Amino acid sequence: MTSVKTVDVPEPGAWQRARWAVQDTGTMTWRDLIRTRRQPEMLSFAVIMGVFFLLLFYWVFGGAIAAGAGVDYIQYLVPGIFVITTLTGAQQTGLGLAADLAEGVTDRLRSLPMSQFAVLGGRTIADALRNVIGVLLVAAVGYLLGFRFASIGGAIGAIALSVGVGYAFSWMNAAIAVQVKNAEMVGMLSMFWLFPLMLASTVFTPAEQMPGWLQGFATWQPISVVGDAARQLCNGIPAGDAVVWSILWIVVLLAVFVPMSVAIYRRA
Repeated sequence: MTSVKTVDVPEPGAWQRARWAVQDTGTMTWRDLIRTRRQPEMLSFAVIMGVFFLLLFYWVFGGAIAAGAGVDYIQYLVPGIFVITTLTGAQQTGLGLAADLAEGVTDRLRSLPMSQFAVLGGRTIADALRNVIGVLLVAAVGYLLGFRFASIGGAIGAIALSVGVGYAFSWMNAAIAVQVKNAEMVGMLSMFWLFPLMLASTVFTPAEQMPGWLQGFATWQPISVVGDAARQLCNGIPAGDAVVWSILWIVVLLAVFVPMSVAIYRRA
């Protein structure tokens, strides 16, 4: 009778697990980008909403706001719309993830020997890449209306900050989706936080034009902070402090919602 030797397979180290997680995240990102090509409406919603807000506020409210605030409104508005575009794009993270949960797609992914972080990480990265397209389209439409970047470096910085805060809010929507697992409810909850933050911000009008009790909140909430930084970068105004505060907001949001989303997803 022959004896069977057992071989102890060493547990993968932290570096190996991290490398596998990066590879799995790249695969899931590619999966979600391919799905965008097959379902272009996923991209068109976020893109159209950004252009919609730009045209609405420029043509309908622009004259009154510009006269009251004393600003070149197209130069004021477009950088803020960059941020709004990425936030509407971030909503797609929650909606798409909730649909995957409801249809059992994530159940099949759980059965695979892959990093579970990659399911959420790939989705959020794919949505961030789609947001870049949306922001570039808003910039193109803004250019037709008279908007101009002061410098290439400022343009890159403004777009990067806008996409960065959109990426952070994608993780917030991911946390909502894995908790409620219902696309309709995710949509309602997303609008619940988006519209108050969006309208009570300096994206559309300076804080000085708002009631005194609202000015502090409007100035320091993340949409305003990133929008102001993007505006200064676009217009060639020194933006060191604004950029630092924007990065801090992005880091804080990611530090809160990335582990929260992953923890809820693993328990689901």
